[in-house]
Amino acid sequence: MKHAVVGAFLGVALLALSAVAAGAEELTVNSIVAAQQSGASADGIIAMVNSPVNTIGMTAGDIVTLRNAGVPETVITAIWARIPAPTPAPVPLQPDDARLVDFVRLIKSGMSGSIIAEQVRQSGQAYNLSVNDLLYLKQNGAQESTIAALMATSAGATIAPGAAPAELVFDDLILVKTGFWNKDRKGRLVMHGDVFTWMDDRDPKENFTFQTTGLEKVWFTCEARTPENFCYQINFQIVKGDRYRFRDSHRESGSNAAVVKIMEALRTYFPRIVFGTPDN
Repeated sequence: MKHAVVGAFLGVALLALSAVAAGAEELTVNSIVAAQQSGASADGIIAMVNSPVNTIGMTAGDIVTLRNAGVPETVITAIWARIPAPTPAPVPLQPDDARLVDFVRLIKSGMSGSIIAEQVRQSGQAYNLSVNDLLYLKQNGAQESTIAALMATSAGATIAPGAAPAELVFDDLILVKTGFWNKDRKGRLVMHGDVFTWMDDRDPKENFTFQTTGLEKVWFTCEARTPENFCYQINFQIVKGDRYRFRDSHRESGSNAAVVKIMEALRTYFPRIVFGTPDN
């Protein structure tokens, strides 16, 4: 009996020493079952499991496999104590404004940020985003252009339609002319109330006016860029009349501030104008 006890302790000691000598080991289902089948005692396997140099390469699902292989419950208990608790999956955020769910559906469909921002503006609805709404949009991959468009609706909602400043000037524009003999003209647009006046840089005879009340629709012309479209031209379609195209004169340097400024003024002061889908 004495020799059996000494042998058991000696086996435990040898297993522990061999684990340290061999360096860190990842204990798996196969290694535990192999140790058992080779005649290692339960205490010896537990010593391997509890050794700080060893790691446990098993999950809760492997416990069933160990039981079916006849591994003692004492060994299974030791293994279970060292299996890391699973990290809970992050709970998806829910927005305070339920309307944002539809915009996330558009984002998940792969639609560009500029198109989604345009949809925000055309909807005519105001959004007062909470911190939770912002986190929800960020978690679901919303681009800054989309978030900015949503936030702008809240700022614009306090301005009464038609309460436009006495005069707004939009510089850095090119009037795009059509036809073989026509040449593009540089100049600026001036907005007086609901009237736009084109001021040609060189020839006053090229000046003309049109009213917002006569507009059929307004839209951007854009080109595909990463991560979203770059809109460099604003277009005006007069009801049963002309079409005017104004291009940002700094397009080649990557700026579209001039045409964006015009569109923002129209959306702020004349929200009843029909805004069309951007041309690409």
